[in-house]
Amino acid sequence: MFFKYAEINSFYMERKWIEEKVVLCYSSTTKYTAIDFPWVCSVFVVLAIGTQLAHMEDEKPNPESEITEELNLCSEDSVGLGFYHAACKLIPDVLLVASHESVQVFLLLATYSLPVSTGGLAYTYYGLAMKMAIQNGMHRKYEGGNCDSRTIELRNRLFWTAYTVEKYVSIMHGRPISIARSEINADMPRDCSTFESPRFANLMAFHTLISYLGEISETLTQFKRCPKRLLSEYSERLLRLRASIKQWWDSLPATEECRDLCSQGPNFRQNSHLRLCYLLIYVYMGRAFIFVDDRKKPSEPIIGADHDPGRTRRSVLVDDCVSSALDILNTLQSLSDHVGLCRASYNEFGACRAAILVILAESLNSGKSQRLQDGLHRGMGLIRQMVGGSSSESEISYLESIEAAISQLLTIPEEDSILQPQNDQSSVSAYSKFKDWTQSLKKDKSASGNVELSSFSPLSHLTPGTEGYANPELNDMTAFFDPDWSNGDFEFDTYNLSSLSK
Repeated sequence: MFFKYAEINSFYMERKWIEEKVVLCYSSTTKYTAIDFPWVCSVFVVLAIGTQLAHMEDEKPNPESEITEELNLCSEDSVGLGFYHAACKLIPDVLLVASHESVQVFLLLATYSLPVSTGGLAYTYYGLAMKMAIQNGMHRKYEGGNCDSRTIELRNRLFWTAYTVEKYVSIMHGRPISIARSEINADMPRDCSTFESPRFANLMAFHTLISYLGEISETLTQFKRCPKRLLSEYSERLLRLRASIKQWWDSLPATEECRDLCSQGPNFRQNSHLRLCYLLIYVYMGRAFIFVDDRKKPSEPIIGADHDPGRTRRSVLVDDCVSSALDILNTLQSLSDHVGLCRASYNEFGACRAAILVILAESLNSGKSQRLQDGLHRGMGLIRQMVGGSSSESEISYLESIEAAISQLLTIPEEDSILQPQNDQSSVSAYSKFKDWTQSLKKDKSASGNVELSSFSPLSHLTPGTEGYANPELNDMTAFFDPDWSNGDFEFDTYNLSSLSK
């Protein structure tokens, strides 16, 4: 299950390697030394990740009415938590060994932690993986003579996986990365037939996508801070990046690898995840401009001297953002229909959440449309399928609260609009509406306060009776809204929305 559902478009280990290590674990003659701690820890974490993915092998179709009951049980979570705790006890020894297998351990621990605390615990583990890699000189081209070509390739693949995934998570959560690209001269992975998973074309495509994401992130940061006279230059740079990404994407293989979305193909899930990442780039690029006031209305003509290039560029980016959000939902729906959605998948959950937020923002900005309403309804249904336990009901309550608030703002009783003058409609201040919204959040929070915690929640790690002392910022999965979208701070999940209810 690990290689089928977890090692998607990134390299963590070879199947043959982990199978050999499991055989050693079952052998009564195996003697362990300090050098074995990293691979023993890896075995524990792979088993823990396997429990997160176990539900994917359930071939019995469940009626929609039974989904919530099934999610509330999550009996496999406690088993996975046992494996995870066993692995955590070995972390000091793994740090002491500090080999390339130590890098592997922290990559796996980060993968297990992604559904628990993406911007917290998982981000920390990715940072440790990078520190271990740098300590081993894996960011530099290997010039020694003590390693064979296979070990060198293994080191290169582990390093580029750590660098790429950490960069992806860091950008999406507004965090700094561990090392600048200019400090790296390690060889890129090579296409070796002896390495089975993942497909080499997908591996390199994912790396290229994150490289483009890094360029866009840097350009958006400069766009935010630059003098007004340079705004057009940076917006033009965004459009050039947009064109380059599309041209590169269209050049990728469309048979079996990368762009092949045939549901019967051997790489359907891997290719779907690659497409989700591709679409998220357009979402990331355009969402900051959704609330810009001077966007062109669809019915508004562009005439000669009145044509504003900056306005047109922003409209293009926002249109791409909204259409990509809807395409994300189409891709997730296809996954759901043919192979199922994975509750432990950061890519699937994060893409769905980002798409819903874009649709909500566009609904608030441009008003209701059947296209957006249908997308929102479908997105909420998909994200509920990916909730990993009863405590996670609160993780979608904020989306539902935002949806309800926007619907209330957009819905004006017809008789009121006829009878009341325009000036009377502003008699209820925006602050009053804001206070009503925060009160509804309090009710949502109190209503879900007594649910049993799943191990997907970091609160499950607390000693009984200490829940009141928990830092709510640990649970990144409950953070769905970024109030700084329009200001240029492009984090996907801060906890600011839930903090409003305190």
